Amino acid sequence: MNRIPSNEINRKIIHFSSILIPASYLWFIKDQYAMILLLSGLTILALSLELLRNKLNFVNSLFNNIFFKMLRKNEQLGKLTGATWMLISSLIITVFFPIYIVVPALIYLSVGDSFAAIIGKAYPYGKLGKKSITGTISGFIFSSIFALLVNVTLPAHIIILGSLIAMIVEASPIKLNDNLTIPIISALSMKLSLSLL
Repeated sequence: MNRIPSNEINRKIIHFSSILIPASYLWFIKDQYAMILLLSGLTILALSLELLRNKLNFVNSLFNNIFFKMLRKNEQLGKLTGATWMLISSLIITVFFPIYIVVPALIYLSVGDSFAAIIGKAYPYGKLGKKSITGTISGFIFSSIFALLVNVTLPAHIIILGSLIAMIVEASPIKLNDNLTIPIISALSMKLSLSLL
């Protein structure tokens, strides 16, 4: 087992905590328009913070004091953080897809991506480019389980297919941030699969 740096663990703990978004939508907010309003506000706030940290030195210093160790190199240089991309993708799929697709798509991101990263770094067996087969399989298994546990609408094979697509996207060398691509592509795949039934 490889040792995982504490900053990477902290980053993935925060990433996993984004499961609060689909959980809130599923069990508390439930209304699409209310969720869109909430995510719009959070996305605007995140984008404003991103802009301010690139324009104002004191905001950048404060931001770096809190988050610097958890940031990727490109994020340290001022690119959008994974958290901001996650809010953008959450907003996009909430606007264009029904709740029963949005919830699993966001679970694939929060759960699947987190487990794929942590287990893939701890037990990096079988390389898939920069990723590992163990990480991809772990992400697929855990995201499928979590999504199936809360699912009450979609056929199980659609949930499993969406999870598989999500983890293929996570492992792919796509240049776009996977916090954007995982939920959008998995949501599209589930919607398309449903239309073919």
